[in-house]
Amino acid sequence: MTRSSLLAFTALALAFAPAAWAVNTVTRIVPEADRVVLVDGRATVRFMVSGQVADDGDCGIWIDYGDQGSPDTRVIGRSAGMFPREFEHTFARPGQFTVTARGERVKQTFGCGGQASTRVTVIEQVQGRGRGAPAVASCPDGWQLREGSFIAATGAFTCAPSYPRERIECGPGLRYFERDNLIGCRPRGRDQR
Repeated sequence: MTRSSLLAFTALALAFAPAAWAVNTVTRIVPEADRVVLVDGRATVRFMVSGQVADDGDCGIWIDYGDQGSPDTRVIGRSAGMFPREFEHTFARPGQFTVTARGERVKQTFGCGGQASTRVTVIEQVQGRGRGAPAVASCPDGWQLREGSFIAATGAFTCAPSYPRERIECGPGLRYFERDNLIGCRPRGRDQR
């Protein structure tokens, strides 16, 4: 090979390398609920981990639940199952936990690329007073418990719309906005509803 053809081959290989590296990648982790209540000292949450894996490859992931417990490890791919994958974890104490899914070597399998995190809040079970005040504040799908709104003595709480975890990608000449429980894209320089 001549020097110029070797240089051209190297440049071409490097140009396509990022696409190959991005194939086996962890992209997202979503909890079943981001606020759960301890019942008899335990709160179990399911998590869905998403990503991309080549049809002919395997890679390893670790799920660290942020509670000093042992992480879950799995091989993702053709032999052990593709993304999305569901994991279940039981928390044994109240607190706010950052749960992270990341590519790591599992046994003889190289780790996936990327990582994703989410937060889960575990609260103590509140015993209601009087005529059966609810012990758990629970909002419907698409809504989340408004921070600081839960009143343990009465069981009162407020729900607010859940905004997406990631902002909407607005096109050229548009900007993202959040206002009055609305989200969207509007022309730059305007303050319209």
